[in-house]
Amino acid sequence: MKKLARLFLLTLILVLAAGTISAQDELKILVTAEGPGDPRSIDPQQAIDTKDWNLENSLFPALTTLDEETREIVPGIAASWDISEDGKTYTFHLVENVAWVRYNAETEQVEQVMDENGSPRFVTAHDVVYGWTRALDPAVGSPAAYIIAPLIVGGEEFNSGEGSADDLGIRAIDDLTFEVTSPESVGYALGIYGIINARPTPQWAIEESAEAWTEPENINTYGPFALKEWVHDDQMTFIRNPFWPGSEGISQANLDELVIRFLDLEVQLREYEAGNMDVVPTVPVGQFDRISTDPTLSQELTVFPGMCTEVWGFHTELPPFDNVHIRRAFTFAVDRESLVDNVVKSGNIPALWYTPPSVNFAPTLENNPDMGVTFDPELAQQELQLGLDELGLASVDELPSVTVVFGNTDFLNAIGQTLQVMWQDTLGISVTLNPMDTTTYWSTMLEDAGQIHRAGWCPDYNDANNYTRDVMRSDGIYNYGRWNNPDFDAIVDEARLSTDPATRAELYAQAEQLQVVDDAAVMPMYWNGIATLTRPNVTRTFSPNNVQSYWKWDINQ
Repeated sequence: MKKLARLFLLTLILVLAAGTISAQDELKILVTAEGPGDPRSIDPQQAIDTKDWNLENSLFPALTTLDEETREIVPGIAASWDISEDGKTYTFHLVENVAWVRYNAETEQVEQVMDENGSPRFVTAHDVVYGWTRALDPAVGSPAAYIIAPLIVGGEEFNSGEGSADDLGIRAIDDLTFEVTSPESVGYALGIYGIINARPTPQWAIEESAEAWTEPENINTYGPFALKEWVHDDQMTFIRNPFWPGSEGISQANLDELVIRFLDLEVQLREYEAGNMDVVPTVPVGQFDRISTDPTLSQELTVFPGMCTEVWGFHTELPPFDNVHIRRAFTFAVDRESLVDNVVKSGNIPALWYTPPSVNFAPTLENNPDMGVTFDPELAQQELQLGLDELGLASVDELPSVTVVFGNTDFLNAIGQTLQVMWQDTLGISVTLNPMDTTTYWSTMLEDAGQIHRAGWCPDYNDANNYTRDVMRSDGIYNYGRWNNPDFDAIVDEARLSTDPATRAELYAQAEQLQVVDDAAVMPMYWNGIATLTRPNVTRTFSPNNVQSYWKWDINQ
């Protein structure tokens, strides 16, 4: 009997031990999503939008990265950096022993990449030089080259086909030291040097596999995750890279695997409610009210400020919007509070100016309580009358017809119809809505923007310069409305070069007041709030630009 009791106890201990080992060894696999279809590219020098950036970011970290909580630039694969006295030359010291890796489907392991001599390859300053040179090479055609080119000596010349790669202000001082020199000193250079296409890339893999080098069987990466599987137009699976040493801004991954499915927003939500996903990055607008009042889903809902602005602009060279008073009348007639509360929802915030307060050096509500554009029907009617008087018109019936163009989606149609009613009610002006195929719409904007057109902006880097000078300067390619004000240009040019944070903030406040109130060049509608769903057992960060730091995410077993 004692022998049987001891045998039973030993068996129980073994069973319990096995159960403990099983629980500890259970893989942490998190499932989330991006929009439908494949990304444009996960090649750092071909990627362009937020989706591309999100997918490449864990594979190819940049020299610097954005801390979601502090909004500060922190080290990525650069352990540190030095800046010359004139503010033009940056010397980056790379993290040591960052291995190039690939996932081996046969061994089901992440393995180090070996060179022709059988030695492990590590990320070097030479890989940075190759990646940056490739980003500027006109033969490669990087769609984001315009962002980084101005901050590299010879960058714009080489990218335009008029200069040589040999004249670029970038060099590898040694294997772990990379240097870049800019033609001028600007306050946001560190952000630019961490953008979407400024990443080391594997020359050997690209030369061997050409355009197919980003396929899972060919790709070489170095970040906290490696690419395990890519089912085109369906999903990507990332696996923890055990060789990533971690840096101050990019830790080692907590998750064992990350699955990113490519689904429509409504499908994402259905999959989440069915228990098949752990995170819905963006709640569909039409479902926000239901989710925010649902006893369970409301507890899993988080709304936080984003870094995008919804803007509808005027073509300032087309009548009647070549008249500033008519532009002011239209913008003061927009009830942004009502638009957000009744149409847009999802935690979005009525915009008083262009650049969201969450962006570095942008005006804030605390520091600028009386600034910006608001709903003011009486002022709108006064401005309308001033415009009619200047144009020599007796009534609004004599104004040129007004057409509003935008991409043809249900959401934008709802916004367009709301604005149509507001302008009719406040100004007595009837406008025609012209929703267009989205692809066609964007292809025509640079050459033929409508009298009123939908625009908006999400950041390439975290600085007010990206919203003001990059977009609205008179010679900016995204200045769809052809607005030209020399005073504005002078203000944003000065702000760009200033090294004093307080001065920069004050100058951008002046620029915003000029473009949205005094000249009414554009109509800011709302600053985006990001509404997201997260399972209770998931620990995560909330990125204002929607480029996620997945290496920080975790599943609590």
